[in-house]
Amino acid sequence: MSAPSEEESQAELRSAGMTEASIEGLTALTKLFQTGFPAAKESAEGPDKFVEEYTADAQAFRASMPEGDQAIYNDYLKKHGLE
Repeated sequence: MSAPSEEESQAELRSAGMTEASIEGLTALTKLFQTGFPAAKESAEGPDKFVEEYTADAQAFRASMPEGDQAIYNDYLKKHGLE
């Protein structure tokens, strides 16, 4: 089973009742990783610093999401084997 596309993910989270603010924030994090990681791999520091900073930002965002959105997202991660 392949990972869902960005549009499929957004639709699934929206259908589950996640707020638009959380969906938009998760989408922004995905786009940050998609653009930042390849650039970090080519940098002198390598990807480690980027991954460390990205992970901290992602964890902080997830912690800031409403409790219901956190539960929806955790269920989504489990469903797709992404936890």
